[in-house]
Amino acid sequence: MTRRNLIKKWFLALFTFSMSLPLFSFLKSQRYRPPIEKRISKVLKPGQFLTEPEFVLFHTNKGPVAISRRCTHLGCRINYFPEKALFICPCHQSRFTKDGRYISGPAKKDLHRFKVAVLEDGQGYVVYIPR
Repeated sequence: MTRRNLIKKWFLALFTFSMSLPLFSFLKSQRYRPPIEKRISKVLKPGQFLTEPEFVLFHTNKGPVAISRRCTHLGCRINYFPEKALFICPCHQSRFTKDGRYISGPAKKDLHRFKVAVLEDGQGYVVYIPR
């Protein structure tokens, strides 16, 4: 191996390393993505609920609560059964309480809860769904 070939290889390795650093830092960095704001114009009374594609909104004595309809096992859309006060996954029969706590099935985590704010005029809600 000649000195010229050795210098070429070292220069190529240094160039490749220096060009790949920005790519690795880009892939490693976390970018902030604001949550999706879902506005609900209906006012719920205590004990009532509203089913949306992404969540079920309950009005409890402590205020509004939004429980995700995405199963923590494989991400299936779960159904809420008010007569049983249960969330049941149609795919693998995971069961959750009305407040999203895990009961049984292959899912091992509770359902996600979304932040809910009451509109200023009191005529609805805003549910913040993380991306």
